[in-house]
Amino acid sequence: MRARVTDKANLLTLVDLLREEYEVIAPFYGRGRDTCFDTVTDANRHLVQIHIPNPYYPPKRYVLPHIERLLRFHLNDHPRIQPCEEAPRRAIFGIRSCDTAGINHLDRFYLGRDFRDAYYERHRRDLFLVNVVCTDPDLDIDDDCFCMCADTGPAARDHFDLQIMDLGNEFLVVAGTEKGEAYFAHPMFRKGTPAHLSRRRQILTDVRKRFKVATSWYASTVRYITGELISEGTWEQIGNRCLECGGCSYMCPTCTCFTVTERQVGPADYERVRIWDACALGGFTRMAGGFNPRKAAHDRRNRRFFRKLAHYFIQRELSVACVGCGRCIEVCHGDIGMPNVVETLRRATAESERHEPVAH
Repeated sequence: MRARVTDKANLLTLVDLLREEYEVIAPFYGRGRDTCFDTVTDANRHLVQIHIPNPYYPPKRYVLPHIERLLRFHLNDHPRIQPCEEAPRRAIFGIRSCDTAGINHLDRFYLGRDFRDAYYERHRRDLFLVNVVCTDPDLDIDDDCFCMCADTGPAARDHFDLQIMDLGNEFLVVAGTEKGEAYFAHPMFRKGTPAHLSRRRQILTDVRKRFKVATSWYASTVRYITGELISEGTWEQIGNRCLECGGCSYMCPTCTCFTVTERQVGPADYERVRIWDACALGGFTRMAGGFNPRKAAHDRRNRRFFRKLAHYFIQRELSVACVGCGRCIEVCHGDIGMPNVVETLRRATAESERHEPVAH
């Protein structure tokens, strides 16, 4: 991967270059702590942020929309089916390393197996990712961030087109693909020096010390869940704290579940749409006859964490289905985000397996 250096004043120049080819999505401040990804326009381009709390609503919606029309059909005297439109060419500017890893996980799920999802592929084909390294401990790194546990940050190692890192007085820009490297032809980029790379390593070493969630015990929990060593009582304890709001799934960059339904949009016009679904919701596993094999909340919690941490899925998708973004911690009213649940499972199971020495 090649790297270049540019002045901080050139940040919006890069944004404008991208806007010549793409609809550019970037992070903005809302009210208070609220932040969001939104489309860059002439009116708001000067408000684009680099160092900002990570928006709660993940940018995965640009490859897997919350509500997506799959097709439209007309049931009149001349019935016809209209396929969905082409997706716009988009560039996500300022995507964190955790969310970059999240989109890569979706790629493996929707495109990396026997069947490719044509709707997902349509959005992903022309998506350009500009990753930003988290270097500001006051803005970029939240108390609930644990990307180091998931090995996804604070700097992504791959799966981006360009990566921007704040070195203090300049930006170090790394190209991850040929599409990204093509932008280095612009005169605002100049060759870096060994001193720039040394500064990068120094910053990353310091930033890694700023994370407050130091470990989440993934390895032991994967073993416990895969070996079905978690007691029913432990799952019930976790499930009783779940309010079944679905927030953990809707805010998660790696959750893939959806449902498909039809809706009427005119006198003789209907749409088939794909909508995000969540395993926390009571209707997720309800069958057509009304029977629900996972009616109890704790049973659905069991399934959610089995899906994310069991060895079968890790082997199939080549990673734990968690990128350490911390959103599940922040949105869960029952305080059962990923680190807390992993710690609860580890402690409960480790205590049941403990073998005290016997003195003779």
